[in-house]
Amino acid sequence: MITIYRSRVINPLTKDRIEEYIDGAVVVGENGKISSVGDYEKVVAPLRKKKFKEVDRRGMLIMPGLIDCHLHLPQLDLRGKHGATLLQWLEKYIFSAERAFARADIAEELSKRFFKKLILNGTTTAGVYSTIHYRSTDIAFSVAKASGLRIILGKVMMDQNSPAGLLENGRDSLSESERLCEKWHNTEGGRLMYAFTPRFAPTCSESLLSEIGKMARDSGAYIQTHLAETLQEVLFVKKLFPDHPDYTSVYEENDCLTPKTLLGHAIHISDDEMSRIAKNGAKVIHCPSSNLFLKSGSIRLNEIDGHGITIGLGTDVGAGTSMSLFTTMRHADYIQPRFNVSPAFAFYLATLGGAKALSLEHITGNLAAGKSADLIVADIRGIDPRYDISAMDKEELLSVMMYRGNGDLVKEVYVEGKRLDVDDLKMKGEKKNARPRSSRAKASRGRKRSNKIRR
Repeated sequence: MITIYRSRVINPLTKDRIEEYIDGAVVVGENGKISSVGDYEKVVAPLRKKKFKEVDRRGMLIMPGLIDCHLHLPQLDLRGKHGATLLQWLEKYIFSAERAFARADIAEELSKRFFKKLILNGTTTAGVYSTIHYRSTDIAFSVAKASGLRIILGKVMMDQNSPAGLLENGRDSLSESERLCEKWHNTEGGRLMYAFTPRFAPTCSESLLSEIGKMARDSGAYIQTHLAETLQEVLFVKKLFPDHPDYTSVYEENDCLTPKTLLGHAIHISDDEMSRIAKNGAKVIHCPSSNLFLKSGSIRLNEIDGHGITIGLGTDVGAGTSMSLFTTMRHADYIQPRFNVSPAFAFYLATLGGAKALSLEHITGNLAAGKSADLIVADIRGIDPRYDISAMDKEELLSVMMYRGNGDLVKEVYVEGKRLDVDDLKMKGEKKNARPRSSRAKASRGRKRSNKIRR
């Protein structure tokens, strides 16, 4: 049956243009795709003689699902663990947690909590790092399948300069990654996708990177990695790869710089590197919360954008301490010393910009006819019960959500027209959990019942 979602609608069109319908409607067909978006009366008029279901959410807000382009599943419980530098933080906390992810029971329990938190925070699409472990990554894919989310996921690859328990044989790493790609890439109607995931250049030999480039090209899968997050890292790469003029060259010369390459951070890169990233069509994923937490530096966002590079946002959990992209949006502004990141631009980066970064703008990212019905219902009274949506224009709404918003805004989450329910990922022995709900009273009762899963 056709479903009409009635509410105020805000929808990103460009970096600085947001369309709005005060009494709006999003019409979704049985196939889970959007058939039309617009003013309620105009959209409903041609459907009067047809059978349809109406979901009335007036007093709330409908917007596209949020897109998190970079985060680490096994680091979920490491949020807020202070580290002086990136490399010290990895040594002190992260590597031990990733070794533990080898256990199937830990991988399943952690994956369920991780994907639940994505749903509760209104994230409908995400680019996710696992660990080097084949079985645990396979389990994570199974949980992602059950969640209903749109997920790009990959097994981390590390064949040098890695700690005990996380150092792989290059051939085994490639073989296991290839098997996972063959099993999961473009499954569930394209909702699940694979990303070859070399952690970053210091932990990957050139022979490994070269083979990754070939496998990604042959399979059509993604490559996700890190680039120039800290100056210490850049100096280490220069020492490890003396024949390359810069960090970006290590990826570029090994065929790992493609339109489906996702480069996390890219803080300490030159203008020439920006030009080559743009030329190769690779994408930059900006992770401001993580950069603030680890004091890694401030990305040259305005210049990267000026080079024509597509930019997405990432929470980068666990260096990012929140899974809410609303938090990440405001941090994107806070971290820029001379460039103003407006609420409209930040909203774009967290939705349509993120979709473009993941090469999925033809499927998701905004509300348009022919795209998947990936959307969220938000209630600004989740920020402050005194807020009145009818008294705010769209600029005020975007500003309030950006600078004060978090997962408490999110009441309902849909992917491909299906409402997602965190209870679908219930763990053994766990009581029924809260799900995003349509009324504030029900949402409040649900959150009171659920103490285990927090946004």
